[in-house]
Amino acid sequence: MKWLIHLYPKKWRKRYEEEFLYILENRNLSFKEVVDVFINAMDARFLNIVEGVIHLDKKIRDMTLDSVLSRLLIIGSIIFIGTFGGYWIGANTALLLELSPKALLLVGVGLGLFIGYVIGVARGILRVINVTQKEDIFLPTGKLKFDKSNS
Repeated sequence: MKWLIHLYPKKWRKRYEEEFLYILENRNLSFKEVVDVFINAMDARFLNIVEGVIHLDKKIRDMTLDSVLSRLLIIGSIIFIGTFGGYWIGANTALLLELSPKALLLVGVGLGLFIGYVIGVARGILRVINVTQKEDIFLPTGKLKFDKSNS
């Protein structure tokens, strides 16, 4: 059960790893407790992300929130169009299995692109948060710099 410790973020592990490992090694965890540990680990990761956003420099936070907002608008539009498009397709076709293979391929590719885009956005946001917490940022234009050494 030592693998459960890796569900938690590095910051949390640095602080509580030894104590948590001691508990894991000296206890037979039930399935319910494993699920509880998993949920708490996801909560710790979410809290870690929120703390990262709160402690970001104001300019970086504004850029990140603008980026997230614009992507949410795009994703929301896609979901809205997908929902009503799906409703229209559902109303005009008897079953999904009755769609032609080309239509099913189109639906599958569209769904795959959407899921890939959402995962890419989430991964990009996490990467920006991680990089901005550790390094100075220089934009390609050279106009903006966040000097971590002065703070």
